[in-house]
Amino acid sequence: MFRNVITSNARVCTVSYTRTIHATPAASTVPGKVSEMADKVNKKVGRGLASAIETGEKAAGKTKETLGSKMASAKQTTQKPAQQARQKVEQAGTGARETKDDVKDKMSK
Repeated sequence: MFRNVITSNARVCTVSYTRTIHATPAASTVPGKVSEMADKVNKKVGRGLASAIETGEKAAGKTKETLGSKMASAKQTTQKPAQQARQKVEQAGTGARETKDDVKDKMSK
């Protein structure tokens, strides 16, 4: 009998009650707002600088490529006249030797 009373009371007393809790966010303080703005500005400046650095690196790479191709072109351009000058010097030297040999032959006769 004692057990029946406890169990019957337990059944009666179990009431389900839920209450939702609603919390409002705490109001920001002036130092907090200043800190947030400083953080945003810092991030924007950092992104801008990173973008500028990347752009500079790309420009430097393109400049190196352009200079490399221009240097090769200039080298080829200067090699042709130099080679022609060498050939003319060799021809002049050969002509001088032939003339010298001819003069010797004529003098010895």
